[in-house]
Amino acid sequence: MSRQRLLFIGGLLVAALLIMLQVVFIVREGDAVVVTTFGRPVRSLTAAGLYGRWPWPIQRVYRFDRRIQSFEGPFEQALTQDGKNVLVSLYSGWRILDPIPFLERVGTREQAERNLEGLLRNYTSATLGRYAFAHLVNVNPDAIRFDAIETEILDALEREARDRYGIEVMFLGIRRLGLPEAITERVFDRMRAERSELAERYRSEGESEALRIRAEADSEREQALARAAAAAKRIRAEGEAEAAEFYGVFVENAGLAIFLRKLDALEQIMTNQTTVVLSSDAEPFDLLKGPGHIE
Repeated sequence: MSRQRLLFIGGLLVAALLIMLQVVFIVREGDAVVVTTFGRPVRSLTAAGLYGRWPWPIQRVYRFDRRIQSFEGPFEQALTQDGKNVLVSLYSGWRILDPIPFLERVGTREQAERNLEGLLRNYTSATLGRYAFAHLVNVNPDAIRFDAIETEILDALEREARDRYGIEVMFLGIRRLGLPEAITERVFDRMRAERSELAERYRSEGESEALRIRAEADSEREQALARAAAAAKRIRAEGEAEAAEFYGVFVENAGLAIFLRKLDALEQIMTNQTTVVLSSDAEPFDLLKGPGHIE
């Protein structure tokens, strides 16, 4: 095969490849493609695959990244419902939902983020204007309303971004929250005052509880003493009643009473190995002479 013939075949192949590139294009995974005919959008493609088109200038292909893009708004000032200034910055994630309105009304990622920034500023100001300052800064975590604020801003932003620009806002959140320097000190003073008031209330409640506990303890002590005194009186009365019965026996038998008294006296004297030198005629040692000597 001659050199000229090889060059001719190679030229035909290159020409065929160039022609094929003009009429065939590939949509990659994660891309969004818009095909225009004489500048007018005629179809949008988001599914990956190989597609055909008319060559330029009849048709043209515009490609966009359809993956989720991150965006962070500037640190801007807003006014709360009770007239307090706050500085707030939000972040969000978005992606192209409908490529045709995105091409017609936005065109680039940079322009999309500028549009989102304007919408975010408007809806942030409108939403924060419906909440009090205490819903953003508070010593009580239950009073914070970040979730509700983020949800309201996201719902409004997502709806308008989808309808106007073909953009879907996937998520949104408050990244930073600050206070203007002019009111920061006043806020801290108020927070310190709230803390002091809370501490004083806790101290007052503690003192009241201590007084209640002491009063209950005193009452229980008095009741215990009263019960003990009543029990002592009852036991004393029972003892006196039993003693009265014994006294009746002693009255009837005086000798038995004297004998028992002498035994008690001996028991008390003859303790701890006591040595006593006395006459056996002295009472109560006369008991030691035996039963015959008891009078």
